[in-house]
Amino acid sequence: MPLVVEQFLKYGLVGVMNTLITLFVIAVLSYLGFSPVASNIIGYACGLLNSFIFNGRFTFASSYNRRAVYRFLAGFAVAYGLNLVVLVALTRQGELPEMVSQVVAMVAYNVCFFLVMKFWIFEKDG
Repeated sequence: MPLVVEQFLKYGLVGVMNTLITLFVIAVLSYLGFSPVASNIIGYACGLLNSFIFNGRFTFASSYNRRAVYRFLAGFAVAYGLNLVVLVALTRQGELPEMVSQVVAMVAYNVCFFLVMKFWIFEKDG
């Protein structure tokens, strides 16, 4: 199997794990009365730790050097910024239920972060 296909499949598996962790934390915190943005920030922090560990080692077979850490955090900031822009825009419109807005924002984040990981953070791997 070509490396890019293998990485894509692994990223998808890790992404499902990250998404479930993130969505679970967001849902619990929303249920407990946290604001949409606070729930989102805490949920993504939990998913981010999982993402760094599993995508670094499992998906891209990379070592944890300083450059990878800095790039990962910068790439996350870009993808998460996009996530928040989408979330705030959708929740301010008020036309969609909060959790639907959260899911749409998650999709934007996930597509953006995969591209950043593949072509910038772990680019040496193909």
